[in-house]
Amino acid sequence: MQNQEEIIKDCLANNRQGQELLYRRVYPALMLLCKRFFADEHIALEVLNDGMLKVYRQIGNYDIRKGDLFNWIYTIVRNTALDKLKLSRWSVAELQNDDAFPSDENPLKSLEEREFYKLLDLLSPATRAVCSLYYVEGFKIKEIAERLDISQGTVKWHLSETRKQLKPHLTNYFFR
Repeated sequence: MQNQEEIIKDCLANNRQGQELLYRRVYPALMLLCKRFFADEHIALEVLNDGMLKVYRQIGNYDIRKGDLFNWIYTIVRNTALDKLKLSRWSVAELQNDDAFPSDENPLKSLEEREFYKLLDLLSPATRAVCSLYYVEGFKIKEIAERLDISQGTVKWHLSETRKQLKPHLTNYFFR
């Protein structure tokens, strides 16, 4: 089994076997990341593949002193997903106010992974993305607005929609 330095050298040399080995090592975690943003598995896979192409092209910029290779790849793939969301035309309804859950409470924290993805499937793509960035990735509202090039009010609306749409399901989950 190749170590990380050998895999990086293979990727730098455009060696397809090294690229495939790296892809297979990171695929499970990164596919889950992409599925947080896109319910359609084909789109999630497309984003993952686009992100990995960027990784292969930019692997020469990776610096082991600045952090773990997986974290570097994760960031590139996550940013690829965010770019795809920015390019898609989101339709946003009017800002609504819903106090289903306090805004600082994470209602998704204690769910099992499989149940979490079922709940994400209930959300529209834009709301799903904001929900994932806020509750899973830990981004602040201002950061989400900047990354997705939307207003902070729109981010808050999507978080409100998340709470409103998931409240019945979470209530059912926690009070079975």
